[in-house]
Amino acid sequence: MYSYLLEDLSKAIGARLLIQFDYQGKKYRVEPHLLGHNHAHQDCLCAWKVEGTTNTKDEWHCFLLTDILNLQLLEDRFTKKRPGYDPYNSSMARVYYRI
Repeated sequence: MYSYLLEDLSKAIGARLLIQFDYQGKKYRVEPHLLGHNHAHQDCLCAWKVEGTTNTKDEWHCFLLTDILNLQLLEDRFTKKRPGYDPYNSSMARVYYRI
């Protein structure tokens, strides 16, 4: 279904690469931190939003993989975990990959 997304997102998390994608009609640039399966049985990505089409930035957001389109791994890297990062996020039933 979207196994390429799981592979590319795992690669981005491991290498700490910024990513860019379209999500529900908006473009986002994020630092991916955690990839997993939530309690609603949906695969999702928890990421620090660096840039989006909304006025808000620098915040956590959980993106459903089914709604991510046009994923691009960027050459830019991030070096630190963001405030509030929880590698054992309680919203996740199962974690596939984390920094």
